[in-house]
Amino acid sequence: MKVTLVLLARAGDLVGGKRKVHVIDLREGATLHDLVLFIRDSISRRLGEGILSGRLIFAIYVNGTQVLSLNTRLRDGDRVVVTTSEMGG
Repeated sequence: MKVTLVLLARAGDLVGGKRKVHVIDLREGATLHDLVLFIRDSISRRLGEGILSGRLIFAIYVNGTQVLSLNTRLRDGDRVVVTTSEMGG
């Protein structure tokens, strides 16, 4: 299945001069965890490991809806956006 990954704000900064939008082939039934493993292995080790370890905190959206679990299943055609969490005071 194909998933579109968009890296914005700090997530995009961590990939340096690389592309910020990727169309990725994942196996059927893949989860956000599988996508983060792909990020770690193929796009940015620092970004992927940071998300997996909890050291880097990002807001992750699937088709415009924020998700909180890396166990969220992805579907063909999903658009996943990783961006800096909103903060304010």
